[in-house]
Amino acid sequence: MISPAKPAKVKAKLASRPYFAALDGFRGLFAVLIAVHHTNWFSYLNYRTFIDDAFFMLDMFFAFSGFLMFTLYRNHLHNRAQAQSFIGKRFARLYPLHLFTFGLFFAFAMFRLWAHKAGLATHESGEILPFSPEAADNWWSAFTNLTLTHSMGLNDSLSFNAPSWTISVEFFAYFVFAGMMLWAPPKRLWHFGLMALGVAGAYMVLYQLKSNMDITYDYGFLRCLGGFFTGVLGAWAFAKVRAWQKDREKSISPKAASVLEIAYLVICSVFIYFSSGALQFFAAPLIFGFVVLFALDGGYISKFMGLPVFRYLAKISYSVYMNHFFLAIIFGVIGTRLFPGIVSGGDGSGLVGDLYLIPYLAAVIVMSHFTYHLIEVPGGRWIGDRLKPRRAAARTAART
Repeated sequence: MISPAKPAKVKAKLASRPYFAALDGFRGLFAVLIAVHHTNWFSYLNYRTFIDDAFFMLDMFFAFSGFLMFTLYRNHLHNRAQAQSFIGKRFARLYPLHLFTFGLFFAFAMFRLWAHKAGLATHESGEILPFSPEAADNWWSAFTNLTLTHSMGLNDSLSFNAPSWTISVEFFAYFVFAGMMLWAPPKRLWHFGLMALGVAGAYMVLYQLKSNMDITYDYGFLRCLGGFFTGVLGAWAFAKVRAWQKDREKSISPKAASVLEIAYLVICSVFIYFSSGALQFFAAPLIFGFVVLFALDGGYISKFMGLPVFRYLAKISYSVYMNHFFLAIIFGVIGTRLFPGIVSGGDGSGLVGDLYLIPYLAAVIVMSHFTYHLIEVPGGRWIGDRLKPRRAAARTAART
């Protein structure tokens, strides 16, 4: 029988966790902007530089994750049982929706094969059917998708749900983080100095390997580590700033913080607009500052990003990110038939494409609302329940 006090304890534990409204709001906004970025029809909004160069937002996702993991687990990840629990929770968080969206793309690949075999579709010039020798969507990439290894350098291209490459590399970044917290937990200033050198080294290696930050299936893990530990550094710096404010009972005024936030957003926008090629590898300091500044929630921009609409988008942001690519393909196929020339902008205007974004984004949000409630939450709970006996056994073994 469950004790009546247990739900209250769970609620109290959740309420005691720090919540960063502005960072969460930006996470939701960035997920929607990436959904716009992956549309293949011409629209004025999609071809703006900030959205077209989506690398910054993806690396912000990695940094947000590193920031949150270090903030939540810096004092709760010290033994093997805690590390196993941590990895289990992260797997339960990521895998159900990843499996669902992979299933959608796998079914779509099978449908394409059936449609061609049944004569319902014609083979267009240059078209590569799934599971053919030249196809990215093949049995090997299906296996690596199922094992979350599809972006760990085992494939020659993105496959199935292309944006899920970030989920693959982030899941394995959690192992690196857990290992660090177990065997070399950073506590002193020089520890974080070494971490900063490691981040710089990761980006330097990528700089030597690639011409820009379009790094996914091949060296995406190294890219993820750079962004993730930039977020860890941001969490450490944020804690220092908060401690300094508390000791001196000082905090910057909302107006001054707002000026700083606006100025910083302008700087980031200018960087994104002018950064191309190798300049993109120098985004880490900007990402670091962004995380620290907006974690403080001091200005009106932060308050705006904490509005209920952005909190809602943040809540379903993982579903938005994982679902949108499938819907972008479907809407792209439909759009080319309803509006000839929409892909190339042959109608002479991007207005049609911009208007077409409205039903597309509405569909993304509606689908994400349902997958959050029907896949993410219950799926994560189901996996968590399966892992509980193992966690209990691990805790018992750790005590003996």
